Amino acid sequence: MANKRVLVIDEESAFTRFLQDDLEQREISVACVYSPGDENGATAFAPNVIVADNEMLCQSNVGLLSKFDRVERKLPLVLMTGTETKLRHGSVASVGTAHSQIVATIAKPFEPNMLAELIDQYAEDSQKINLDSEYITALIESDRLLDNLVVEFQSKHSLTDDRVVGYEALSRLKTRRAISPATIFSAATEISLEIEATMNVIDQVMKLASSLRKSRKSVPVSFNCSAILLTQSDFLDALFARLHKARNLRGSVIMEITEENRVANIKVVAEVCRMLGHHGLTVSIDDYGTGQSNLDRIAEIPFAELKMDKEIFWAFCNNRVPIAVLSSIIDFCHMRGAKTVVEGVETPFHLEKARLLGADQGQGFYWGRAVPPQYLVKDWQGFC
Repeated sequence: MANKRVLVIDEESAFTRFLQDDLEQREISVACVYSPGDENGATAFAPNVIVADNEMLCQSNVGLLSKFDRVERKLPLVLMTGTETKLRHGSVASVGTAHSQIVATIAKPFEPNMLAELIDQYAEDSQKINLDSEYITALIESDRLLDNLVVEFQSKHSLTDDRVVGYEALSRLKTRRAISPATIFSAATEISLEIEATMNVIDQVMKLASSLRKSRKSVPVSFNCSAILLTQSDFLDALFARLHKARNLRGSVIMEITEENRVANIKVVAEVCRMLGHHGLTVSIDDYGTGQSNLDRIAEIPFAELKMDKEIFWAFCNNRVPIAVLSSIIDFCHMRGAKTVVEGVETPFHLEKARLLGADQGQGFYWGRAVPPQYLVKDWQGFC
C-alpha cells in the first residue's frame, strides 16, 4: 500500500489549504509547517518528500531539513518559487545550508496534479507506520495544538430546493487538515484541552450566528460536542454562561452530540440536554450509525435533529443496506418531530438517493467544502 507523506513548508493561505485538501483526495498525506513552532509535529509526521517555498525555507526552516537528514536519507526536496517560469528537474542549486536534494523547482501558483506527479516520481514509500496520534502528541508537547486549530463552516441544505438551511462548524488543524476531531480529541487528550478548544468553537459559532442575523441571512449554526463533555462541570458552567449572555440567539445555535469511542452516561447526557434546551440550545445527534448510537440509546435524549453518518448512507447507496433500515430511522425521527440530515452527499447520485429516503436536509461536498467564516460574512473581524 502506498505510503506517501509530504511536508509542505509555506505560508498559510487559501492556496495551501486547497493544496492539502487536493493531495489528501489523492491519498497523499500532507502536513505543513507555517512557523518554527510547528517543527516537532513535522518531525513526528516523518515525511518522505518535502515541498518548500524558497523564501520560507531561506528565512527560518533550513535547520528543519538538517534534522530530517540526521534520521533519514536525504529527502527529495521540491522547491516552490514565485518567479520560476518552468519546471526544472535535477536542479543542483542549494538553499542556504540545506543538505536535502533538490529534485525540482516549480512556480507558484500551480495545478496540484503537477506536484502529485513529482511526488509519485520521487517519494519512496516508507515502511514506517505513521500514526496521526503521534502527530497530535507532538503538537501537545510543544504547546501548539490550540494555536493550530481553526474553525471552518460547511453549509447544510434543504433536500427539497437546495437552499442553505444552516452551517456546521468544523475544527481543523491548519497544519494537518485531514485529521478528524475524533483523533484530535481522543482518550489520550486531556479533557481540559478539549474543553478549551470546544469553547473556542462555540464562541466562533455564536459570533457567526449573530453576524448572520445582523445581515438578514439568519440560519442556525451548529457545533460538535462530545458526549463526555456534557458530564464535565467546568464545560457546562462555561456553556451555560455563554447561553445566558447570548439569550438573543435562542434557536440559532445547535449542539451536535458526538460519542466516538468514549461512552458517557446517557441518562446524565439526556438530563443536561433538557436543561440546555430550556436555555434555547437545540440538540442534534451527530454521526448516527457509528459507535454506540442506536435508537434505544438516543431515545432518552430530547433531540430536534438527527444526522445520518455518511458511511451508513453510502452503504445504502451501494445496495449494502436496504432502504427500509434507513427509512425506519427517518420515520422514527419524524414521529418525534425531529428533522433528519444525510451526511456525505457528494454527487448528483447521492442527492437523488438522499431525496429517495425522504430525509429533510443534506450536507456534503456536492454543495461545497467548509470555508473560513470571512467567506460567509463581510467584515468578519468587525463583528462582536
